[in-house]
Amino acid sequence: MQKFPSGRRRHPQNPMKKIRVIVNAIPLATVNTGIGRYLRCLYEQLERLYGDRLEIGYFDGRSVSAAAPAGPSNLGRRSRLTSILWKLPPTAALAVRLARHYQRESAFRKAAKGYDLYHEPAFFPFAAPDGVRTVFTVHDLSLITFPEHHPKERVRYFNMFFHKRAERAVHFLAVSAFTKAEMVSILGIPAGKITVTHNAHEPEVFHPRPEASLSFPGVTLPERFFLFVGTNDPRKNMHVIPKALAQSGLDIPLATVGWSGWSQERMEGAAPIELGYQGDAALAALYSRAEALVYPSIYEGFGLPVLEAMACGCPVVTSALSSLPEVGGDAAVYLQQPSDPGEMAGVLARVAGDAGLREAMRRRGLARAGMFSWEETARKTFAAFEASLS
Repeated sequence: MQKFPSGRRRHPQNPMKKIRVIVNAIPLATVNTGIGRYLRCLYEQLERLYGDRLEIGYFDGRSVSAAAPAGPSNLGRRSRLTSILWKLPPTAALAVRLARHYQRESAFRKAAKGYDLYHEPAFFPFAAPDGVRTVFTVHDLSLITFPEHHPKERVRYFNMFFHKRAERAVHFLAVSAFTKAEMVSILGIPAGKITVTHNAHEPEVFHPRPEASLSFPGVTLPERFFLFVGTNDPRKNMHVIPKALAQSGLDIPLATVGWSGWSQERMEGAAPIELGYQGDAALAALYSRAEALVYPSIYEGFGLPVLEAMACGCPVVTSALSSLPEVGGDAAVYLQQPSDPGEMAGVLARVAGDAGLREAMRRRGLARAGMFSWEETARKTFAAFEASLS
């Protein structure tokens, strides 16, 4: 178990001087998945609320800029490159990761000089220059708790750096109380060094859109469908859903949104309707029209699709494990054994066959989603930044 010091050095700040923050914004330059969305939404609110008190530098892997980097111009090409990395032999894939890491870290150390604070929102922090305090957002500890569900090269890369780099952080942000509890119990980090800053959704994007058009090249969606959103990572249990549908007797297919992922689990039952990566408007429309989001993950640090679905009025069937009840509250229907297709079949049949239940889940989901706010997350994050420099 890693032990982290609980004390802080004094570092008085001039209250009239802006806090200079450099953030690792590389995830913003990739496909807009969970960490990229977290960064974009959080920093939009930080700039809106604290633009007069923060000077933000966005590091894109090569240099630092006052503006956040834009996403890739060719999403398909970016997705294919990522898929190629996942298919490389572990030793070759690790070599690619390490070469890219050392190149980026060298550029970061030059770019970060003169900043007060470094915010790391991804795998683990770079080695910051002397005098630059590090605040580290931890999304989950799945590479420690479920290493078998990740590519081998990713686990080796993580283990080479995570613990020794996390020890450099003066403060941590956790995206859920569940993640904070794991950081205390597994990593030995004092609870006082961790602030819970929940993820949230964007109300201007994720809201009910029942009349939105659903049109996808070469794909015809039926009137009724279940939805899964996320990378096909083994721990997310997507492969169980077709088995459950086959046992349920329902004539309702599964539609999936997200990257193909690296799961090698055997698929049984009817093949899903694979829609691939979709933009926000299409995703919100899918949530709004789906019979339910089925999200049977065995481990999540937060579980953003659950919150997005509820915000769109979509009933949610999810796991009773990890952080998911913290997000779903009383709005979701929970699977006690999410890897059991028999249990899932019964739950899906009950939800599909009871319009009153689905309507009640929609109402409770909308109310539950309203309890999460990027503005509140930004306020807690800024307070943690200030405390890290005191």
